[in-house]
Amino acid sequence: MKKYKKVLLILIPILIVVVAAAAFLYQRQQNQTKSNEPKPTEATVFFHGYGSSRNAEKSMSNYLVKEKVSNRTINVTVSKNGKVDFSGQAKAGDKNPIYLVQFNDNRNSDFSKTNQWVTTIMTQLHKQGIQSVNLIGHSMGNMAIVYYLKNHVQQSSQLPAVKREIDIAGHFNGLNRQEAAFSSLNEQGQPSQETDSFKALAGLEKYYQNNSTKVLNIYGNSTGLTQSDSTVPNNSSKSLKYFVQTPSTYQERLISGKNAQHSKLHENQEVDELLAKFLTDKLS
Repeated sequence: MKKYKKVLLILIPILIVVVAAAAFLYQRQQNQTKSNEPKPTEATVFFHGYGSSRNAEKSMSNYLVKEKVSNRTINVTVSKNGKVDFSGQAKAGDKNPIYLVQFNDNRNSDFSKTNQWVTTIMTQLHKQGIQSVNLIGHSMGNMAIVYYLKNHVQQSSQLPAVKREIDIAGHFNGLNRQEAAFSSLNEQGQPSQETDSFKALAGLEKYYQNNSTKVLNIYGNSTGLTQSDSTVPNNSSKSLKYFVQTPSTYQERLISGKNAQHSKLHENQEVDELLAKFLTDKLS
């Protein structure tokens, strides 16, 4: 018995060294493999709504990572004075990294200011090697997106191209409290009564005419006959169609039921599935 114990006392340290060496060599090989892979040139960027934060983006982004549409999330924080901080950068071997934006001044509806913030984010992403982006917004996050597009009609060599745009619960012709927001739309998507917010978007169509961006517009009806997500009338959301002109393309999807309520749309699995399909060109 003593003899066996002596053997074990000799073998155990040797086994520990062998296992540790094998683990080290495996990790080094993995790191070398990753370093030989290219850095990503496409990314997806989320923008939250009024009074919200990046927490509203996490359920959707987690789903995209789970479904292998992406493999990494990075936080982007915009301070109240417009300073932009990234929690990290995309690395070699990353796939469609997701950037979760948080505006610390999250009740600022001065869209000339949000345009500056988004422009700074896009400029820094381009410097990091990102050549194209997919932009996803919920509620007022959509306004941050469309005002950025309106102010960048001509593609700049210093900014990534916008490959896809996903708008969730957008209030392009106003909110529930505005009667005009419920007004009917003609075949082109133009409201019979235009709110000031819709009129302010005049010129946005020039972006879509000068660029080729795929647009998916998602809106919810949680109220039944009134056709609203409890905050935004469906027709207000659908009025985005008026601006999206060729060569850009436009699709829309209605989500119905209690989980189609305005703030629940970014926690809705049906929405998650639409995002994954659209980002991988599998949405027919």
